[in-house]
Amino acid sequence: MLAALLEDLLFPASTARIAGFDGLRAIAFLLVFVSHKVPTALADRYGTGGVWIFFVLSGFLITRILVRSREKIEAGNSSYRAELVSFYTRRTARIFPVYYAFLAALTLLAVPGLIDIGEPSRQASNWLYVSNIYIERWGWQTDLGHLWSLAVEEQFYLLFAPLVLLLPRSRLPDLCVTLIVLSIATHAIMLWRGSWHVSFEISSLVNFGLMATGGLAGLAADRPLPKQLQGSFPLIVTLATVLAAPALFPDIDSWAHFGRIPAVLMALSLVQIYQDQSGRVVRMLEVPPLRGLGIISYGTYLFHPVIKSNTLLHLVGFSGDIRHSAAMLLDLLLTVTFAWTSYLMLERPIRNAVLSVSANGKQRASTTSISRQTRAAK
Repeated sequence: MLAALLEDLLFPASTARIAGFDGLRAIAFLLVFVSHKVPTALADRYGTGGVWIFFVLSGFLITRILVRSREKIEAGNSSYRAELVSFYTRRTARIFPVYYAFLAALTLLAVPGLIDIGEPSRQASNWLYVSNIYIERWGWQTDLGHLWSLAVEEQFYLLFAPLVLLLPRSRLPDLCVTLIVLSIATHAIMLWRGSWHVSFEISSLVNFGLMATGGLAGLAADRPLPKQLQGSFPLIVTLATVLAAPALFPDIDSWAHFGRIPAVLMALSLVQIYQDQSGRVVRMLEVPPLRGLGIISYGTYLFHPVIKSNTLLHLVGFSGDIRHSAAMLLDLLLTVTFAWTSYLMLERPIRNAVLSVSANGKQRASTTSISRQTRAAK
């Protein structure tokens, strides 16, 4: 009984959820986590690869959400403005509360000097979701460099959502291909200009191509794959290739220039997972520890760089440092604890409240429309 109650609390059922995707989020986060706690060249490539997994996955899901909204517009059941407002309302409820609560908490901790959040312009770049632009010009500076990826995603939403809702459903593949071409062209221009290698990692336009690749996969996900790509074994091969890719590149420059190519395989793996929901690999990705970590991956990604157990132990009077491996494990446990607390007390309640208000609003609008049609018929 207790186990069932905990499962309902921590893993609420959802008809819209795609099994296996939370497990992928967990893997992506762990790659990023290790890269920040074990600063080696190989770990750094794996960390960047983890961020790219998030980008492709985000593009897949966001495109499918927007396509459903576009289909409502084309069917005459909604309007462009209503669907755009609905999309941004849901995104805001999902992303902003914990993000700005996190920044506000760090601002308070910075007053007595417990953490360095950078000069005012650096702080402003975080609050305005343009930290990648700041970093490209001035460097990483603080432990909040990881926020660049959230800035890129927000910029993508601002560009992509209005275009998807405006264009006919049949033209959306063209939009994704256009963004991919723009990404490649931007990369080529930056290479010709001799840009700093970090620019290739955090450029908005370059990374838009990853999300557009995920978008293409989302558009094609309902079409059956060739039989050679269906089932557990082809999926294992695809995922293994994606996870091995960072180790196959000899240095940061080659990874920066060619490391995004395996994103095509990452997009393929999303379609394979989507079409094999009861498969063995999907069941492995659904094991509770992975699924649970994936559910709170936004919070864990947000919090983990500033959680340093040795620093915390010093603050409470512990004089020495614990071993690096033990510190990493403690960092992870603290990160997960903070993220679950944030999810249960802040993220999920706000999201559910917004969804409830949105559903009630749509129901009232539908009732009003039916009443008008009835009066018109009379």
